[in-house]
Amino acid sequence: MQSGCSKCGKPSIYLRRYTSELLCGSCLVQTTIDRVRRTINRHKMFYENDRIAVAISGGKDSAVLLHLLQQIESTFSNSEIIPVTIDEGIQGYRNKALDSAKILTQRLDLNLEIYSFKDLFRYSLDEIVARKPANSVGACSYCGVLRRRALNTAAQDLGASVIAIGHNLDDEAQTILMNLLRGDSARIARTNVPRDKAIDGFVPRVKPIAELSERDIVAYAHHLELPYHDEPCPYAETAYRNDVRAFLNDMEYKRPGTLLATLRSAETIVDAFRDTMDEWKIGSCEQCGNPSPSRICKTCEMLDTIRS
Repeated sequence: MQSGCSKCGKPSIYLRRYTSELLCGSCLVQTTIDRVRRTINRHKMFYENDRIAVAISGGKDSAVLLHLLQQIESTFSNSEIIPVTIDEGIQGYRNKALDSAKILTQRLDLNLEIYSFKDLFRYSLDEIVARKPANSVGACSYCGVLRRRALNTAAQDLGASVIAIGHNLDDEAQTILMNLLRGDSARIARTNVPRDKAIDGFVPRVKPIAELSERDIVAYAHHLELPYHDEPCPYAETAYRNDVRAFLNDMEYKRPGTLLATLRSAETIVDAFRDTMDEWKIGSCEQCGNPSPSRICKTCEMLDTIRS
């Protein structure tokens, strides 16, 4: 780009389209940090003396999340960042992502904690896929449910008070629209419970980079040369999400700000459900004792299908 930075006048390297800002490298970094800091403060994501488990996959989103949180939280001496990786056990894929996660955490002088499906559930994802019934849900459904349980277990084991996950603006907007198209707007609230409404037995989850677009993430990671793994998961089932992604990308290109407006609409939905959240009925799974809205939790239900 030939034009000068909107902030300082230096040569720009990036256009943030939804704010119409041309940014040089240093202003790209600083405005990204400021944007995430505002998101954290607005949603009261972190408290004093927090032990923050940061979910690290080895991909670009979690790499940027960890780097940003280290910059922000380094000014608070009482908080602690704990990078956590869940090794699902996908031969030829997860080992490469683990290598990227290890390089990043070493560069940031942080200790990476690794938990595996194999240790927690007795089966790797590869083994689960080989054993699951042919007419059952796909690999992504098993992986999603078990990853959520594994991450919650890891956070509890490490004494974390909160879990930070790397969902970016594109991810959030796609999920919001998918839930609306499926007629399940209540799910938007159930998966975005405010920290002060967290359910006993679940370590609260926050999304600090939810207002950063995927383009922001890529620009930040490339400018700072953060190590990350960008190969797609071999089990990825993305047909529906790809359709939604294509639609939203087209809308964002034609009308910058569409993704952020979608996120703001979801926040309104969450606020509308806020007063009823205390009434949501959550019992305990009869098999494992973890919180569950049904007699048998989804984790145990899925594991039962591969043990039979």
